[in-house]
Amino acid sequence: MATPDSEFLTHASEVAFELGPDRFRISALTIGSRQITFTETDGPPQPPLYADGEPPQPGRAGRREHDWQPAIDAPPWMTLAWLLEDLATWIRQMADDHITVLGLEAPEPDWCDLIIRDGDSVHRVRIAVAGRRDVLDFPGMYLRDLFAEGRHRDHLSPGLSGALPVVDLRTVL
Repeated sequence: MATPDSEFLTHASEVAFELGPDRFRISALTIGSRQITFTETDGPPQPPLYADGEPPQPGRAGRREHDWQPAIDAPPWMTLAWLLEDLATWIRQMADDHITVLGLEAPEPDWCDLIIRDGDSVHRVRIAVAGRRDVLDFPGMYLRDLFAEGRHRDHLSPGLSGALPVVDLRTVL
């Protein structure tokens, strides 16, 4: 059963997928206020690049019915759209473990920070959306397990400054 938060993330993923080829990427997203900010990117348009080929049915319906996971060298907008789509699937299970996705910030096109509350602590979880070595495989499930098991502490980056602790997963997830 879909929750309002999972529906919002699914909608954000769909919008990111629709606008990505036209050189727009999500630069911020806040779940509580249902706000999405887009930034126009430089350079030529970047079409989608699928890990297992384009779904047989185009558009949103095709992405609902078929696996549309981005290839390793897919454009960053597509990897981000996939991240949001997968988080929409796992957000309820994460909430059951007292892990809440609050939003996303992507000041640079190559990575994004998920803002995640784990109990009473809030963290930035940094994820690469470009220059990947592997496909972004089940990120929602990975994040749920990582925080539920307390393994996120192994990836805290003291060298990265900011008001929130940074869990740097750019070379892990």
